[in-house]
Amino acid sequence: MTPKTLTRSLLTLWAFAALPSAFGFSSGPPAFRAGVPGDQAGATCTACHRTFALNPDTLGKVTVTAVGYTPGVKQIVKVKVEHPQGLRWGFELTARSATNDQVMAGSFTASDSIRVVCGTGTPPCNGGLEFATHNAASNRAGTPNGVEWEMEWTPPANEIGDVIFYVAGNAADNSSTNAGDRIYNTQLRVKAGGACTLTKKPTLRSLTNAASFASVLSANTIGSVFGLDFEVAGRSRVAGSGDFVNGSFPKQLSCVAVEIGGQRAPVTYVQTDQINFQTPTISQTGPVPVTIILNPGSPNELKSDLGTVMMASYSPAFFTFNGTSIAALTADGKLFTSAKPGDVISLFGTGFGFSNPVYQSGEIVDGLAKLRDPFTVTIGGTMLVAADILYAGLAPSAISGLYQFNVKLPATLADGNVPVVITIGGVSTQATATVPVKR
Repeated sequence: MTPKTLTRSLLTLWAFAALPSAFGFSSGPPAFRAGVPGDQAGATCTACHRTFALNPDTLGKVTVTAVGYTPGVKQIVKVKVEHPQGLRWGFELTARSATNDQVMAGSFTASDSIRVVCGTGTPPCNGGLEFATHNAASNRAGTPNGVEWEMEWTPPANEIGDVIFYVAGNAADNSSTNAGDRIYNTQLRVKAGGACTLTKKPTLRSLTNAASFASVLSANTIGSVFGLDFEVAGRSRVAGSGDFVNGSFPKQLSCVAVEIGGQRAPVTYVQTDQINFQTPTISQTGPVPVTIILNPGSPNELKSDLGTVMMASYSPAFFTFNGTSIAALTADGKLFTSAKPGDVISLFGTGFGFSNPVYQSGEIVDGLAKLRDPFTVTIGGTMLVAADILYAGLAPSAISGLYQFNVKLPATLADGNVPVVITIGGVSTQATATVPVKR
């Protein structure tokens, strides 16, 4: 091949490669253009249509219309793009879990006007990230003012909490280039409006401290409820940021609520035979009534028989692996298999009473909050001096029932599983809790 022929071939290849840029995506944009924060830094169609900034004016807009979903029940979702100067139209839409925007919420159905694109691979996307877009037949070239599309969306088979629709819309000028086009984006959050359809009366068997499984709890303690029929068999839900209410953990999760002493408790996890929660910030001690409520506030509300839990001022306990080894971190934040005498480690537990400042149940700790009341820490039979307790209080950035103790291990410790005991208000952590020490 002569240099001249080679040059002509390269120019030909360049011309074909440039076609999508020159004429835009009249048959629909590529994946990851809907403006999801976790998708390629929130990319939208401005990645190619660059004449104007995103949402360049108030004359145009994109809207998405959907209603609260019933798991697995299909509904029609509408997208509308408007602008008085627009003459060609496009959009991209996706649906994600409000708790994690990298979790796809349901699926879209392709049609004669709707194209479905997978984040990876080709449809069906099989639960992976997917996007609904216009296609070549539905960009409505020459249509003034605005266009609306309808598409079928199948919500997740199980309730996953709130769902957020992310959409980007293109009000194009029909110039057959990607210049002069205006891109708008928005989002719509919908709840699982028809999801609270649990039908079995819940059975409450016991409430325990989630760390020690002891039967005594105190205010703000992280606990667990055990029983039957709290949720459909095989279904579980973990609370995430998308479930938060005013920055706190929800007091209803997956159509399940826990009421202790007449107050709703923040719920962090639900499955058919277990609920994890945090006791309300209450001052009551002694036996306190407990009720599990399904479909709370709905005509089909179901309540367990009344139970009781013993409340005290303190219920200190360490979280452990296998019931004995305390959940602990090294000074650099790593889980450790063993520590040396003199090392600084962090221990985690619950039930140590109030902090200063006081946080309400379910709140996220946004700073240091030290233990309010006097306590002692004993490791391997040696009571630590104040200088060897670097911090004792609520764990920053965690739920307000999780306590953290940064302590320095005594230099005299022998190798082995060394017992650790924290005592507050005359009540001690479980006697079986240990940390592994190896010189």
